[in-house]
Amino acid sequence: MKLTKPELILAYRNFLAFCKTQEARQILAALPFFFSWVPVLTWFNQEIQTKRVCFYSAINTCLFLLAFVLSILVSGFPYLGLLLANSIHFLGILAYLGISGFLIYATRGKKNIDLPILANGVSVLERWTAPIAQLDRVSDYGSEG
Repeated sequence: MKLTKPELILAYRNFLAFCKTQEARQILAALPFFFSWVPVLTWFNQEIQTKRVCFYSAINTCLFLLAFVLSILVSGFPYLGLLLANSIHFLGILAYLGISGFLIYATRGKKNIDLPILANGVSVLERWTAPIAQLDRVSDYGSEG
């Protein structure tokens, strides 16, 4: 199926219009690429739902890195160490991809994100970043005019 030039231009415009939506930013933050949530959180930190998805993705990344470090530590055990290390690493990969997939599914389906395992970490991150968000709203970065 070959697209004509006007169809390609229309598809490109539709793609650009989608990239400017909040849903696209949430999907970018939830993608299973390491730290893809950082630019989204940096540039769009005023959108509450996008910030929550970024926090879930950040905790997901930290859990994967924790599984990776744990697998490195377990690999030093004699006999079964390498088997356990590979198993832990594989389970970490599956959990990382599963949580990322759930976040994308919840974003696309306009569903409420509720992962009780990660909810405590998200609430801690929200409490830590609340003073920063308050400063961002009040200040204009020190321009005395």
